Amino acid sequence: MILGFLSCTGIPDGLETIKEFNADKYIGKWYEIARYDHSFERGLINVSAEYSFREDGGIKVVNKGFNADKKKWKEAEGKAFFLNGKDEGRLKVSFFGPFYGAYNIIALDKEDYSWSII
Repeated sequence: MILGFLSCTGIPDGLETIKEFNADKYIGKWYEIARYDHSFERGLINVSAEYSFREDGGIKVVNKGFNADKKKWKEAEGKAFFLNGKDEGRLKVSFFGPFYGAYNIIALDKEDYSWSII
């Protein structure tokens, strides 16, 4: 049961991840438009995520946002790995050692990759 505490990479009932995903088109900088509250991003504005390939086949993730009250940027670097191959928008992501969370792309502008819903 220890693994249950180390990883939460499931998909909520009723949702499916994007198939025919193109990781090459997804790589780059994305800007957050809306979100559910999350402890890392609480109080931050101008939040972005930048993705780049890692040598081990995973993806480097750099989340960044500005804290207007403290007048400084906050940044966290993590890593993500595909769970079912690079052609599906289903990954596990970690910012804290062996602890992984779900990164499920459930909607995406498949032509231009100009927006996504995670």
